[in-house]
Amino acid sequence: MTEKNEHSALRDNTQRNKPNAAAEVMMYGNLNNKAVLNVAECSAFTGLSVSYIYKLTHTGKIPHSKPNGKLVFFDRKKVEEWLLSNPVETEADRTHFVAQKVNSLKLRT
Repeated sequence: MTEKNEHSALRDNTQRNKPNAAAEVMMYGNLNNKAVLNVAECSAFTGLSVSYIYKLTHTGKIPHSKPNGKLVFFDRKKVEEWLLSNPVETEADRTHFVAQKVNSLKLRT
């Protein structure tokens, strides 16, 4: 098998073994009703891989708790806040801000 075919076969196998969003919801239940999530649930909730969740905890970039020093838990509300912590302005937001500034400058004169 050529290198390209091996890579393609590996990718196809990985995609077959990866559960889709509907399967994850069935597997972990309704995560919106849980206050505390484990690593797998946090992964399903955020859509990030388990390995990336562990990397974020190791680097201290995601809020988490380790009550016994080993198991990792997440406060769902804090994870939601973290997910929305770096909003990006839309073009409409910038246009509105500029229009407000222009109007306030006109009122001063």
